[in-house]
Amino acid sequence: MDRDASSDAQLRLAAREAELARVQKIGQIGGLTVDLRGGRFRNTRSPEYLVVHGLPPEAVHETHEAWVQRIHPDDRDRVLGHFLETVRGHATDYEVEYRIIRPSDGQIRWILAKAEIERDADGAALLLQGAHIDVTARKQAEEQYELVARELSHRIANIFAVVSSLVRMAARSEPESRAFAARIEERLAALHRAHAFVGRSRTDAEGGLIDLLSRLLAPYREGAGERVQIDGKDGPIGPQAATCIALIVHELATNAVKYGALSSQTGMVTVTVDRDERAGRICWREAGGPAIEAQPKRSGFGSTMIERTIRAHRGLEVRYDWNPAGLCVTIDASLEALGR
Repeated sequence: MDRDASSDAQLRLAAREAELARVQKIGQIGGLTVDLRGGRFRNTRSPEYLVVHGLPPEAVHETHEAWVQRIHPDDRDRVLGHFLETVRGHATDYEVEYRIIRPSDGQIRWILAKAEIERDADGAALLLQGAHIDVTARKQAEEQYELVARELSHRIANIFAVVSSLVRMAARSEPESRAFAARIEERLAALHRAHAFVGRSRTDAEGGLIDLLSRLLAPYREGAGERVQIDGKDGPIGPQAATCIALIVHELATNAVKYGALSSQTGMVTVTVDRDERAGRICWREAGGPAIEAQPKRSGFGSTMIERTIRAHRGLEVRYDWNPAGLCVTIDASLEALGR
């Protein structure tokens, strides 16, 4: 019975290993272990790893130098530096994306490497166990997306330019409409800046809400010294929220120039961004401008547009404090609303 039980266990183990190998082959995932003891890197590669990397069966114990040589020259220093820094540090997780040049066919493939590092009680690295995943198809799709996105962004920018030009041409033949046309152009420019922000490539998309505010308010900061200040906790913002906030901030800035703090030589505007795990807040504070006698009784076109923008974007709330010393506007939004 013991012999039969042992045989059954071996059969089940073999079946599981075959199933694992099949899954790795389908997912283009190769397993690996690296003995890190003593600062020497002794590799063991799975058969699926060898296929992903285009290596022959005898490369199952390839050298560390062979792996380094296979890394694309443009990625080699970055990847090797990250690997050595991780091994020599205290981290137990390792992850990096890079390109390789496969020896078997010369193809460039993208690899996502993920691993865990076992360490002794003193923190010295003992063993790395992980997987290499061929993510070439994903990278190619991302490159295609970037190409289409850049082309679309270029076409939309042209549309903004054409519409602004048509507005200016129409205003020339109707002098009484020039002031209105100028305001329309300013709003189109604000939308254009918001579009340029959300239409950035993924590799250039590090900035968040503060970056958006800086772009929107850049025309009002030129030659004004420190009259427009922006500070606070940055964070990501989605395309719908960016467009909505662009319209609101543009109206606030326009009114500040016409009636508020920026209409005075000594006035200034402070924009502060704050956020926690549930919501974000933008505070617009004006100081040093003409004293506010009372809240306006009539709502202009800009105020009406802000109200409609807020209603169209759920999770957004705007409050006005008509303080005699200067207008204070608070924009509150849930993180879900900011992410849309």
